[in-house]
Parts: sequence; C-alpha cells; structure tokens
Amino acid sequence: MEDVDSGTPAALSFWQRNGPRMVALVALVGPAAAVFLTQHWHSRSELIQKLKETQPPTGYAIETAKAAPEVSLPAPEASPTATAASPPRSVTDQPAALQLTTKPAGATFAVYPGIIADKTAPASEPLRTGTAPGTAEELHGGNYTIFFHKDGWPDSRTEVQLQAGEVRPVEYAFFHGEVTITSGPNGAEILCGTVSLGFTPLTVALPAGKQVLTARLKNYPDRIQNVTIDENATSTIEFQMRTRRRIAKSKPTPPPPLIERVGGTLKHFFGGNPTPPPRRKR
Repeated sequence: MEDVDSGTPAALSFWQRNGPRMVALVALVGPAAAVFLTQHWHSRSELIQKLKETQPPTGYAIETAKAAPEVSLPAPEASPTATAASPPRSVTDQPAALQLTTKPAGATFAVYPGIIADKTAPASEPLRTGTAPGTAEELHGGNYTIFFHKDGWPDSRTEVQLQAGEVRPVEYAFFHGEVTITSGPNGAEILCGTVSLGFTPLTVALPAGKQVLTARLKNYPDRIQNVTIDENATSTIEFQMRTRRRIAKSKPTPPPPLIERVGGTLKHFFGGNPTPPPRRKR
C-alpha cells in the first residue's frame, strides 16, 4: 500500500503482517489438536465412571479386611518307602549285558563270574541262566564263563570279557555238521539216540563224530544206521523202509470122513483084502 499524497509505501499493522501466518498455523495444528482433545476427553470420562463405580456409597463405613494370621503347617513326614534319589552311576558302574544265541538254537546257558578252567566245575551258583536265544542283563564289567547244555550234545563252554555299559552279542556254535535225511516212503521219524529230530525229509545239525540214527515208521520195522558226522560238512543219509515178510503157515490135513473110517474098520474086521499097491512097470 502506498500513501497517495507522498507516494511512499505505508507501514503494515501487526495483524496485517502476522495474520496469514497464524491462519496457516491454525489450519495445520487445528485438526491434530481436535483429535487429541477428543481422545483425552473420552478417556477422562471413562476414568471418572470407573471411580464412581468403585467408590462406596455415602453414609457407610469402609471396612478393610484384616490379614489372616499366618499358620505354620507341620512339615510332611517322609514315608518309610520313600528313598532319596540315587546319584547317577559312574561310567565304570554302568550295567552291561550279554545277548546269547546258539547253533542249533534251544540250548540252555549259565553265566558264571571269572574264568573257569576247562573241565573244572564251577564253585558258585550262576549269576544268570536262560535259554538261547536270550539275554543276561545287569552284569558288571569283567570276565565271565558261559556254560551251554543241549540234550544229545556234549556240554560246552566259552569265555568272554565284558566292558561296563556294553551290550555284547555272543553266538556259540556246537561242533556239528549238517545232515539231510530222507526215507522211502517219507514221513519216518528220525531219532538220534533217544532225541527225536523230526520227520523225513529234513535237514538238521548233528554233533560231529559217530552217531546212531534210527528211522521209525508205522507198519515198518525200525531201521538203524551208524553214521559219521563231519564238522562243517553236509552229508546225505537215506533210509529204505522194508515191509515185514509174511511166512505162510501150512494148513493141517483134515481127518477122513466118518464113512471112510467106518468102512475101513469093517473091512479089517471081516478080513477083506486090502487094496493092492500099484505095480511098477519094468
């Protein structure tokens, strides 16, 4: 703006200079302030409402709950069956086990502590017993002697060394040979001594050495063979079952009829000539 008379610009007032700036500031700050006041007022009203709900009504005394006196309970008595947790076992005290199998299977075993010399009877009771395949558990590290027994086989033994915490498999094979046995006809029961091996045809393991085998079949006589079983060898044995021979019995001559006997008696009584013998031709 300029002064008309002098032509010089006139001085602006405070509002003329700062008014536009204030208007712009209000335009920027106004919406944010409105949002803040709205949220603050809403939370303030909720706070006042909660105070009104929790404040007791006028005219009633406020009773505060007294803290209950502490009662000391007696310590529970330890039951006689409860035991303290045992400390973890050391490495040298970890239990060990033996997993025992035999060939042929079904042999009984007995585990003894220490090394027992051959042909020496054990001086104590066995630690573990069972039938193979089987497991001897809860053993300690050390040396053991295992005795094996099976009907029809010579008793055997073996020695093992067991480490603490070890589960060691032990497979023991009796001295034996494989034998395939057949018979004609099939179905004969085969016995080694008094032990039944099964029915033909069959393949079995027999103790090495000389053995006596018997084949038994209904309506046939027993057949016996003496065989020699070679260790780690397979042999074949055949039994030929033979039927019993039937012996024909001679029939007795029947007595002469009664008429012939009476006629012969009368001829002899009256002196009749006997029948002449036939003549020989010259």
